[in-house]
Amino acid sequence: MTPQSDLQACPLSIRRAAKRYGAIEALREVSLDVPAGSIVGLLGPNGAGKTTLIRMCAGWIEPDAGEVMLTGLRQTVSSLATRRCMGVVSRDAPLFDEFTVAETLRLHAALHGIHGSASADACAQAIDSYRLSDAAHRRVGVLSTGMRQRVAIACALLHRPAVLLLDEPTTGLDPEVRSHVWECLADAARSGVALLLTTHYLEEAARLCHSVHLLVSGSVSLTIAPGAGEAETRHLEHAYFDAVQRAGGTHTP
Repeated sequence: MTPQSDLQACPLSIRRAAKRYGAIEALREVSLDVPAGSIVGLLGPNGAGKTTLIRMCAGWIEPDAGEVMLTGLRQTVSSLATRRCMGVVSRDAPLFDEFTVAETLRLHAALHGIHGSASADACAQAIDSYRLSDAAHRRVGVLSTGMRQRVAIACALLHRPAVLLLDEPTTGLDPEVRSHVWECLADAARSGVALLLTTHYLEEAARLCHSVHLLVSGSVSLTIAPGAGEAETRHLEHAYFDAVQRAGGTHTP
């Protein structure tokens, strides 16, 4: 049995995960760990397997081989226990357009069993942390893309999950909003959350992530810790295009 201290230190573990769609190998024996308090990035061209891996970690699809473990629990499409320890943010967050931001937060709190004063406190803190005060009583359907993503992240973290899964959460956002989303994710990591993030932005991977896995044709081609400097960003860029070229593909992120 895995010691509890190890589960807390690494709440998300992926082992030899594989997924095939007909003749296409979406994932080929991918293994990686996401320690608590870290942001681990998945970088790669379209079709590399990034979204498939996120969907597998979320329990939306089953692996054909291998496994995903969340806080020591095996992730499956029917597991309810794993849902309680994770949050998910996708490019098209499933938010109800007719609800206000405050109503959306209260709904997510209720879905996670947070009620009464605990719900009020959690929602108030989320509104403050994610700069949603001016939008609290506006309907989600009229919000900008950036504001919707902030609401989605606030909802995903409302129940204080051990793991946060993010599929290209800053795509289409302007630089200022993207920078604030980075701050929110960095704050989540500092609080101990383990974050797995897919991105097409080399700068985002270099500046935000503690480590980056390059996925090409369903396999991890390279893993690096890029740091935050320009030299590391250039190294990541060169490694990215080298990996794509070795796989026989071309892509411009």
